[in-house]
Amino acid sequence: MNNNHTNPDTLVEVQQNQVLHLYEKTGLSFWGNIVIASILTGMLFFHNPSQSLNLFIWFGIICSLSIYRLIISQNFQKEHTLNEEKVDYWANKYINISTIINIVWGGIGYLFFPDELLYQGLLLLSLISILLASVPLLAISRAIYYLQMVVVLLPITAYLAWLGGIEHYVMIVALFISAISLFAAANYIYDLIFTLQKTQANLLRQANTDQLTKIPNRRHYDQAFKTEWRRCSREDLPISMLSIDVDYFKKYNDKLGHAEGDVCLTKIASRLSHISRRPGDVAARYGGEEFAVLLPNTSLENAMMLAERLRVSVERLEIPHPDSKYKVVTVSIGVSTCNPMQKNKPDSDTVYPAMLMNSADNAMYLAKRQGRNRIATQGCGEQRIANILHEESLKDAKRAKQAEPA
Repeated sequence: MNNNHTNPDTLVEVQQNQVLHLYEKTGLSFWGNIVIASILTGMLFFHNPSQSLNLFIWFGIICSLSIYRLIISQNFQKEHTLNEEKVDYWANKYINISTIINIVWGGIGYLFFPDELLYQGLLLLSLISILLASVPLLAISRAIYYLQMVVVLLPITAYLAWLGGIEHYVMIVALFISAISLFAAANYIYDLIFTLQKTQANLLRQANTDQLTKIPNRRHYDQAFKTEWRRCSREDLPISMLSIDVDYFKKYNDKLGHAEGDVCLTKIASRLSHISRRPGDVAARYGGEEFAVLLPNTSLENAMMLAERLRVSVERLEIPHPDSKYKVVTVSIGVSTCNPMQKNKPDSDTVYPAMLMNSADNAMYLAKRQGRNRIATQGCGEQRIANILHEESLKDAKRAKQAEPA
């Protein structure tokens, strides 16, 4: 179970950073396309005014597509949560619009190829510049960048070969050399990006993993909690939480030493895999001898069943504990379930994420007060209601006291 929960989310986080990097560069790509297209359109217009209408149509298409890509970038910035599906969606959207833009760029070499050598050289230089501006796509895929090279350079290369003549063949050789240089540079940049991605993934995995038990830590749990809470709220699903505490653990550490305490925690962490097998489930070390399990789309009854299974599983480890009344290491587990409020349920009481955490913690302390080595439950928000009622009763008592005659 060591990394079952961290790897997918770590991968999504790395991919999210890649897509974020792409969209951050959209403004630069936008102005790059507009400036190069403006210069090239003006140059070809003065060279051949008879093509002005077609040139301005081509220029309008480039501007429209670039603006559309900029709008997509602004929509992406509004995304508050990104799961694996959304990361793929936004990456594919960027790739598709970028490929269409480069196809239009590739068409200019066939549609508006100038007669004079100087203008031909400037046209080729513009196409190479567009390919350089597409380098950020290497953050997603090397094959995608090779596709951009094909759609930009193939039309003009085929057209030069069809025209024939020594000067055109020299241009084909020049394009081939440029393509080989871009290919080599792309390979180097991609290898560098891949190495950085692996390093970033490893660092994220370490940051999200408890070094002792090798299960997710509180940082990872809190991140997953926010994501799953939003998902359950959006899809109208219940979400449950188990708050777990090792009974008499301080006495265990004092009696047997911290080394044995670490072994004990590691063994208990290994048992969490039996109740957190689904992709959205997260079992984490929450701190010290405390663990937490997040169970999206899980009813209270099912959460209680899983909690009891965990309690029995830990007890059956039969880790000796001289200072426990059970003579073995046991756990107390608090269980709570919330149904996040939906936008289409305006009359519902507001439910906050902290209410689920507090209810699970309160239930865990209740289990301890009831004798430990057991599970207890508390409804989501019940503690808040009890606090409100208590405050109101105090106010009523104070008002009654003030109303008494002196």
